[in-house]
Amino acid sequence: MEDFGIIIACCDQDYHLAKGCCGSIRHFLGDVPICLIIDGTFSASALEKAYDVRVINKSNVKNQVLRDRSFGWGLTKMIAFWESPWSNFLVLDADTMVWGNLLKLANFKDFDIIVDRPLYQDSFEDFSLFFFKPQEIEKHFPNFNWQKHLGEYFCTGTFFAKRDIFSLDEYINMLDFVAKNPNVFWLGEQGFLNLMIFRDSDEGKLRLGQSSWQVIVPKFKWEELQQRFPVEKTGPVVQGDDACVIHWAGPKPTLYSSQVYSEPMNFSRRKCIADTQGLTGLTADVLLKREDIQRSLNIYQKKLVRKARKLLKLSVNQGVNY
Repeated sequence: MEDFGIIIACCDQDYHLAKGCCGSIRHFLGDVPICLIIDGTFSASALEKAYDVRVINKSNVKNQVLRDRSFGWGLTKMIAFWESPWSNFLVLDADTMVWGNLLKLANFKDFDIIVDRPLYQDSFEDFSLFFFKPQEIEKHFPNFNWQKHLGEYFCTGTFFAKRDIFSLDEYINMLDFVAKNPNVFWLGEQGFLNLMIFRDSDEGKLRLGQSSWQVIVPKFKWEELQQRFPVEKTGPVVQGDDACVIHWAGPKPTLYSSQVYSEPMNFSRRKCIADTQGLTGLTADVLLKREDIQRSLNIYQKKLVRKARKLLKLSVNQGVNY
């Protein structure tokens, strides 16, 4: 496929999974180009060397607005719409992996953006959390018929798109709105990106394609996932022409996890460490387990810092001296 690549957004807390995501791309899709958009300053040199991965970070983003306002949880992936190295691309969250020949869905001749069409219906409470508060949308975006698209709003952990399908001004206006109205959209970019996509589609500004190809792990039972995505000693076993993105949008897959079915990601992480460091077997597993532990420690440490800051702020506001 010409002028196409896969873009993965990641930070220090999920880089270990991004490496597994890269491993799955190389296993299932061969030498398709890969780009990481990194929120942070850590090195991805191992992936650059082994997989010829490109890196976009704050030091080389061309647009000043994107550099200043579009790094961080829920915003980093938005940079792809204007600074993708390719005119056509697939976006993946770090906690995903490809399974099967996903590129058969990349119909850029007929569509400008191709998104997942969910096979499940969220409750009103979940919908208001995952996407937006309907009453606020009716108030602030009266010309957008949000009810028309019930059942179509999707988890933005993956999508195909063309570069520059949105104007940068449209995005800046949305960022300004979110800053002034923080309680309308909750989960990062997910709510407002859905709004932008479906609103622009309704107005004829982009050609929208939809297909059911994202598997949200928490929506399925362990046994269902194990049956659909078996991993044997020789590797993953794709059944028929199955092609999808597996998304651990909840508990993250860790080596030897008892909380979530993680064997597909375990395979991909093992492939990546074999390709980048030449390690296999127990030695590789020890290092991968160390990554899991380090992530848990980092999250715990950041939670402690946030609690300490809240306590300090509270003590200052109340005039308490320690």
